[in-house]
Amino acid sequence: MKTSSELKRRARRNLKGRYGLCIGIQFLVGAVLLAISLVYVLTSFSMGLVDPFSAGTQNISAGYMAVRAGIYLSFLAVLSIYSLFMPGILKIYLNICTGHTARLSDLLFAFQNKPHKFIGLYFINVLIGFIWAIPYFVVLAVALITDFIPVMVVLLVLTYLLLLIGSIITMLFLSQAMFLLIESPNQRLWNCLKESVRMMKGNKGRLFYLYLSFFGMIILGYCSLGIGFLWVFPYIQATVTEYYLDLKEQLSHNSPERGREVSFESMWNQENQW
Repeated sequence: MKTSSELKRRARRNLKGRYGLCIGIQFLVGAVLLAISLVYVLTSFSMGLVDPFSAGTQNISAGYMAVRAGIYLSFLAVLSIYSLFMPGILKIYLNICTGHTARLSDLLFAFQNKPHKFIGLYFINVLIGFIWAIPYFVVLAVALITDFIPVMVVLLVLTYLLLLIGSIITMLFLSQAMFLLIESPNQRLWNCLKESVRMMKGNKGRLFYLYLSFFGMIILGYCSLGIGFLWVFPYIQATVTEYYLDLKEQLSHNSPERGREVSFESMWNQENQW
């Protein structure tokens, strides 16, 4: 099992001579998402310019609902396209960290390999985050009605902590699912989630510490007006990819006679601590 320093050192070594590609894909994906977002905003704005006095009350209501439905569907389309670019970015980093040739065309990996699964995985994560947020929004609604009496303020703090802690733990448990799906797009989505949970039992604290170790660099990125993120983001992503590869290697060594599947099963049954 490699330490955080070792993972970072490997990431820096693999990124040498490849920062141009990594920065390029950030610009390209950012430009595409910005263009799509602008189209979404302009479309929403133009749809909102419907003349409310051009029809009767029933038509106004039906037209308004159609406008809102169109806006929501457009927003879901933007999220879906974003969810298809992220696997392509991870595929590029997997190729970089495993010594394979990384190409710009890898950005389209999810578009060409079971795109519905990658979209499904993304929205599962979004749905889980929404479920964790339900108690907070319920308490917030009651707090607004009761004018934020002291007991509701306490409940707001507690439900926010529940949202924060629950979201972090869930994110850590499911953090390897996307890598698993990229390496084997034909497997079932549920298997990716289950294997990610198995992999992360006993390893959540290690990944959490790894993310925390980048806190200072993220602050510096903001201090540089965002310019530093052009180098910080590839560094973080390459290190997280190294973490996945190291974790997979560790599990395969635990049961070499039967490979990765048995190692996942043994991880599921053994007792682990946070």
